[in-house]
Amino acid sequence: MTDIIDQTIKLIEEAWRRGLSTPPAMTVSEWADGSRMLPAENAEPGPWRTARVPYLREIMDQLSVGSATEQVVFMKGAQTGGTEAALNAIGYWIDHAPGSILAVWPSIDMVRRNSRTRIEPLIV
Repeated sequence: MTDIIDQTIKLIEEAWRRGLSTPPAMTVSEWADGSRMLPAENAEPGPWRTARVPYLREIMDQLSVGSATEQVVFMKGAQTGGTEAALNAIGYWIDHAPGSILAVWPSIDMVRRNSRTRIEPLIV
């Protein structure tokens, strides 16, 4: 009987320690490479690969919880991955820093479309 009690106490202590430990530091690009799946409708469906768009790595990583950067300004051309970088950041924040997130699009139609086709797949 004491063996069962000792094992139970040991399991509780291990679970307690795991619960108190902080998760390893992770950047947005690391999260995206490990967690982001691009939907079938995407030009390149499947796992996200930052290596395909290396110029986005630093931008995304500055949006990480551990970054000291307070503001990121991103001037870019059309179709260069900016929205995908922002979606990676949103997915990362949902996973690593839950809280309120404000994403702004120019029209209510774009809000509806992007919510359904881009934000929902991040969560599912």
